[in-house]
Order: sequence, then C-alpha cells, then structure tokens
Amino acid sequence: MARFSGARLSTAAALCCAALLTACAGTDTPAPTRTAGTAETPADASAAVAAKDLCDYLRGQLPNLKSIGSEVGAMANLTVNLYSWYEKRGAVPSGIQIDTQLQQECPDVQTEVLKTAGIESFATLSPN
Repeated sequence: MARFSGARLSTAAALCCAALLTACAGTDTPAPTRTAGTAETPADASAAVAAKDLCDYLRGQLPNLKSIGSEVGAMANLTVNLYSWYEKRGAVPSGIQIDTQLQQECPDVQTEVLKTAGIESFATLSPN
C-alpha cells in the first residue's frame, strides 16, 4: 500500500474539491445580471433560507464533518454539501451572508463548523 505524506494528501483533497466545484459550476442557469450598485449574488439570497434552518442543517452535519478526521476533508465536504443544500432551496448566498446569519442565530454552531473545517469564515468557501 502506498504511503502519502500529509501535504500530498491535502493537495490531492484540495484538487478533488476544486474539480467537484468546477464540475458543479457548469449549469444552464443564467448568472444573475449585475446592475450598478449591486453584487452578483442577490441581496436576499440568504433570506431564501431561514437562519434557523441553516443552523439546524449545520448542527446536523457536525458529527459527519468531525468524523472525516482532517480539516481539508471537512472543508471539501462542507463546501459541496452546503452548496447542494442551498441550491435545492433557491439562491446560494455569499459566504459573508452565511456568516452574518450564523452570527445572529447560532454563533456556537458557526464557531464549531469553522473550527472543524479549519477556516475562519464561510467567505473562504465562496467566490462571491
């Protein structure tokens, strides 16, 4: 059985995550149009999902994220699953919008998820 160093494994996991995100990006859904003074993500994107629902979802994901055993793996899992979860409910908000909702509704869950995934903000997961 081949042995991989932590750096090689982390790089491989990051590349897999990038490939998954790139594959998911090719949809037939038109991108939101940008008008003067607005961002590409609709301002009410996070309002499409109630903060309580987001907190409940992430609270339920914590045991799975922790069982992955690596921050890179947890971050990849979180990125793909959270994006899919939002996409089923409408618009995908920016990471900053997600951070804002979580800070207001369940900062303890936010802190635990971010720590488990080894990131400081959900903005790390979002190109918006």
